[in-house]
Amino acid sequence: MDTLGIDEAGRGPVIGPLVVSGVHIKKEHEPHLKELGITDSKLLSPKKREILEKEIIKIALNVRVVIISAKQIDNDMKNISLNHVEMNAIIKIINQTPDAKKTIIDLPSNSKTFTQELEAKITTKTKITAEFKADLNYTAVSAASIIAKTERDRQIRLIEKKHNIKLGSGYPSDPNTKTFLKEYIQSHDTLPDYIRQSWQTTKDLIKSKTQKGLGDF
Repeated sequence: MDTLGIDEAGRGPVIGPLVVSGVHIKKEHEPHLKELGITDSKLLSPKKREILEKEIIKIALNVRVVIISAKQIDNDMKNISLNHVEMNAIIKIINQTPDAKKTIIDLPSNSKTFTQELEAKITTKTKITAEFKADLNYTAVSAASIIAKTERDRQIRLIEKKHNIKLGSGYPSDPNTKTFLKEYIQSHDTLPDYIRQSWQTTKDLIKSKTQKGLGDF
C-alpha cells in the first residue's frame, strides 16, 4: 500500500516560516529509502538532509510543500490556534494527493481530537493515522520531515541573503537568534515580516524596550 507521510518544520521558531511537507511513496520503495539513511530529520546534518532531499524527490510519487510565512502565521493566529494553522496546511496536502491510500502524520502529541477534526475536513478517502514520533517510526514521514526541514533552512538562508543579516536557526533558544532579535528590536520601531510578532519572545523584548524607554524619562 502506498503512503502519504506528512510532517512540519518550524512550529516553534520566532523567525521564519512554518513549512509542512507531504511525501507520497510506494511501499516497495521504503526499503531503498531506509538504506539511503532516511530517518527523522533532527538526527541528520544539514548536508545529509540536502543529499537525501534530492533522492526523495527522485523516488517519491509526489512531494508537496506548503510554506506559511511568519506574517501569515501572525494574521491567522488572530483567529485560530497554531494547531489549526498547521491543520489547514495538512488538509491542503491531503486533498492535493487524492490517490494516497494511507496518510500518516507526525504530531507533537497523540490527539484523537486532531485526527477526528482532520477526517471531517478532508475530501479524500485516505486512512489517517496521526502519531507522536511518526517522523522516527515511518519512512514516509521521515522523508517528509527531511523535505520540510531542508526547505525551512533554505527559507532562512534566503532571508539572510536578502537582508544581509545573520539569524541563526530562528529558534528562541538559539543564542544567535536571541542576539539578533534583541539588537533589532532595540534599534528599530517596526519589525520586518519575517519575525513572528505574536510570539511571546518578541512581545517580551518589545515590552523590555518600552519599559527601558519609560525609565529614561
